[in-house]
Amino acid sequence: MVREKSCNPRKQPVQKRSRQTVEVILQATARVLVRYGYDRTTTNLVAEKAGVSIGSLYEYFPNKEALVAALATAHVEELMERVDRVLGASVESDSGGVVAALLRAGLDAHRVNPALHKVLVEQVPRIGALAASLDISTVLQRKIEADLQRRAPGLPPVRARMIALVLETCIEALTHRAVVEAPEWLETGEIEAEALRLLQPYFAEALVPPSEERRPKRARGSA
Repeated sequence: MVREKSCNPRKQPVQKRSRQTVEVILQATARVLVRYGYDRTTTNLVAEKAGVSIGSLYEYFPNKEALVAALATAHVEELMERVDRVLGASVESDSGGVVAALLRAGLDAHRVNPALHKVLVEQVPRIGALAASLDISTVLQRKIEADLQRRAPGLPPVRARMIALVLETCIEALTHRAVVEAPEWLETGEIEAEALRLLQPYFAEALVPPSEERRPKRARGSA
């Protein structure tokens, strides 16, 4: 039986110098991943590029998987911070503005280093704890679902869950496809504009209570 490698760091840096060392190691990990790809990335190569001894690296990270998981976790934390700011807006916020802000938060997080995100999306294996560090869909969906119920208290829970799933899936899929296939669209704003055309009408209509849904107009002269 093959034992799953631990993706947890050996210890957390406490002192300022230790935190700086970890940051240098993670920055080097990102550079190595982008240049050499996941399969060719090694802890020795990362230590060399970071300018630290392999012993210093192992003091914090037991293996390559732990290094990549730390990078993925940092990405998730950044994205969630942006999403929390968006969802912290008042209930009275325009529904179209909420979708636009959610979409922009996801895109902005991927604009930071699209080459790195491409490696994380395309090359990093989704297994065990490493998969958990890369999978943000469930967390994001739950945040959107909770916000929907806050904005529309009369919305049935099952309906809120479905709307959240649709929004999260569309935003995540569009963002990752753009990172992988057309990163220039992240810079020009084209993918954002197209996504808004798709999602804003859906979101606005989805929040309309059933009793207020527009009914088909009666034809002229009809009884």
